[in-house]
Amino acid sequence: MPYLATAATAATGTLGWALCDLVAVSDGPTVATAAAAGLGLTVSAGLAGVRGWWRRRVPASWRKVSWAGVAGAGAWVGAAALAGPADPTLLGVLAAGSAACWSGWMAAHPVTVPTAGPALPDEDVAGDVGDRLARRWADNVARRGKALPDSLLTDRVETGRAIRWTVRTPPGELCFDDILGRRSRIASALGVSGKHLVVEPFPDDEGWAVLTVITADVLSAGIAYTGPRYEAGAVPLGPYADGEGEMVFHAVETVGVRNGLVTGEPGSGKSACLEAIGLGLAASGRWHVFFGDGDPDGGSSPVLNDVADWAESGPDGVLAQLAAVEAALEVRSLLKSTLTDAPADPDSGGSGALVAITDPAVQSPARKLLPTPELPGLMWIIDELHRLSTHPHMVAADFIGRLERVVRIGRKYGVGLVVGTQSLLAPDFGQSTVLRSFLTARNLFAFRNMNRSENAVIDGLAVAPTSLPSGGGYCFANSGGRMTMGRVAWAEDLGEWVRSVPGAALDVDTAAAVAPFQPAQGVSPQARWETQTAKLAAWRRTTHTGAGAAGELAPEAPAPELSAPSVVSVVALPGWAGVAVPAALTAADVGPLPAPAEETSALEVAEHAGLSPAQREVYAALAAGHTRTGDIAAATGRKAPAVSKALTALASAGLAVKTGRYWSVSTAPVGAARVGA
Repeated sequence: MPYLATAATAATGTLGWALCDLVAVSDGPTVATAAAAGLGLTVSAGLAGVRGWWRRRVPASWRKVSWAGVAGAGAWVGAAALAGPADPTLLGVLAAGSAACWSGWMAAHPVTVPTAGPALPDEDVAGDVGDRLARRWADNVARRGKALPDSLLTDRVETGRAIRWTVRTPPGELCFDDILGRRSRIASALGVSGKHLVVEPFPDDEGWAVLTVITADVLSAGIAYTGPRYEAGAVPLGPYADGEGEMVFHAVETVGVRNGLVTGEPGSGKSACLEAIGLGLAASGRWHVFFGDGDPDGGSSPVLNDVADWAESGPDGVLAQLAAVEAALEVRSLLKSTLTDAPADPDSGGSGALVAITDPAVQSPARKLLPTPELPGLMWIIDELHRLSTHPHMVAADFIGRLERVVRIGRKYGVGLVVGTQSLLAPDFGQSTVLRSFLTARNLFAFRNMNRSENAVIDGLAVAPTSLPSGGGYCFANSGGRMTMGRVAWAEDLGEWVRSVPGAALDVDTAAAVAPFQPAQGVSPQARWETQTAKLAAWRRTTHTGAGAAGELAPEAPAPELSAPSVVSVVALPGWAGVAVPAALTAADVGPLPAPAEETSALEVAEHAGLSPAQREVYAALAAGHTRTGDIAAATGRKAPAVSKALTALASAGLAVKTGRYWSVSTAPVGAARVGA
């Protein structure tokens, strides 16, 4: 600026000299002198006007000098217009005057050369990271024409993993939406990764923000799952990126039971999040858990299949659970009117428990049913909702409308719903944006999704899940009131915790309402392996008809229709009269059973029922007294999904029975056994 101002003064004096020279030739020296004086006054007046307009930006130490510069520039232009700018004396005066006027300014505004590369220094240099970031903010963010002109960083706070500032912008210039929208530019200007930059609202000023730069990444190496937790009605899931606080699923608060939504593309980690929620609830001793899987084969989550008190898969099973939940709501609406709040416990600061009303004239009915060990809450977890909402059978049954009713009224009766689906778009919710808004009101976990038309509303503002890093478990969560990402804790094998969670039995009234819709014996929804194997064998026989010696498939062979498993009674096979088997099986697939005798043991039947080696090992473990899927897996050395499939095959054959989470050898007469696929 000093050099430009001096050059502009010299140029103005040169133009004035040329003008006055023309005036002297045409009108004489007197008029030329008057013109020179007028030009000098005009320059001084113009500079004075500019100086007055910029008065607020002129430092206090430079105000008097600036007025001297305005007067000196006008006088020099007038003198140069008469004598000519090439006069050595005038050139010396211009140089000396400029140096005197601008020396203070130049000292306060040194010219800096940008450093090459925006990489942060090593973390072991104490205090240097924050200082360098602050300098970059001043140079690359707060200057005119940059992302946030004239903004300031204040209130610096350092933690072990991050540095936090308050961002202050000039009043009326910007709002928080503007700051958030320029987050990528700010990250680029500071030379940090976008995933390490957090911009959150400032609580008391719409034009300010809280800026956090993460200096130690605690998420990239993964978060180890250390076991289910349930704390004050919430299930902790994993830490935020800056290491301060955790994402939590709020299962219940003072207003009642909360619902939730977990969304993300395949492989983003949403199933792991649902599993952590289910384990935390089951470990609390206050929640009874249902699990409905939109995958007809029940393959979404083997963990939830095992930990849930009742697990189903496919449209028919989920509709049965829906009817059971509706029945539970009906009976609990009656039950709530007969209960009242128990007297407060002075040791715990409150009760939360309910007791029966003994004096209706004095005691008021309970306003809501909060989960307690005596009256557990009922949480229904549904995965793959997008597969259910569009299924013709579910549409005909008004599945989405009925689900919306459950979400609307369940809060007061201790009934909640957690849904997992692949996107936040309306088609995944049967076009019901009302259902989506109710599910996301308190617990939204938005995992990575590369669909650029999606936004997750966090703390009242839209955040794009496309900005999350690749890798499972990263998500935005609105349950903690923070706009920074977090990562859900995960472990490759959750078997030890699945075996240890105690669960909670429903109260007598709710259990009676739910019982008519539950299967006579609990069968794991994951385990339909035998039926699937029979269907695959039938398909192979049909498709490979006419195949060559090399096993090439016959192109003219029609592909069979793979419908839902059907069971028929086969009476033409020796020794199998009245026994129900899948339709895909034929006489070639079924071996003879020994003639039923009253003294024949179930173990003898198992040895001759054509069981696979895995089924025989699992049955032997059952007979040895192992009752949980994880215990059987440990005893046999087989993985939990394979054990679950074998148990279902045994249950279908009438050789095993599931009660709650526990399996046992069937005590039914051997002749009554039903052999599955």
